[in-house]
Amino acid sequence: MAIEDILEALDEQCRQECREIFDRAQEEAKRIIAKAQEEAEALRRHRLDRIRAEAESEATSILYSARLRAKNEVIRAKEEVASRALQLAGDRLKDLRSREDYPDILRGFLEEALSQFEGKVVVHADPRDKDLVSKALKKMGVKHELRTDIETAGGVVVSNEEEDVRVLNTVEERLRRARERLRIPVYRLLFGEEA
Repeated sequence: MAIEDILEALDEQCRQECREIFDRAQEEAKRIIAKAQEEAEALRRHRLDRIRAEAESEATSILYSARLRAKNEVIRAKEEVASRALQLAGDRLKDLRSREDYPDILRGFLEEALSQFEGKVVVHADPRDKDLVSKALKKMGVKHELRTDIETAGGVVVSNEEEDVRVLNTVEERLRRARERLRIPVYRLLFGEEA
């Protein structure tokens, strides 16, 4: 075998090994690129999922906040309507004195307040009701002192002789006590629901 044949064989063997190395390098490069692409895609999906979750959370928060504001506005409007209805009822009661049955109503207020006491009482009344209250007290035979020292749409304030126990039985006081008690029935009547 001649040197040229040996050199040519070595050259061929070297080319073959270079091709194999090159092929392996290309395969390795393809695997590295494919793996990098998979990792990049996984990272992209992860980031996209995180951004989507954040966007959904933000949208949910905005929607919840808007619903809460709307609900509060509805509640506020209902409260306003119910309050106005109670106010109108109160305004109508302020004209109580002009009703024909006012003497009977006043007597009922007086009897109710007197039922809490024994012995002599002090009755506070509006000066406009002096005659009606005086007449009712005489009919009832109650020991009393009548003072016309309050201003009210109707009713009386009764106390014991020492005036340390008082029963407020005026239209205004009854309205004040009734407002909270009537709130739920008024809501039902107006809106078909509870407050």
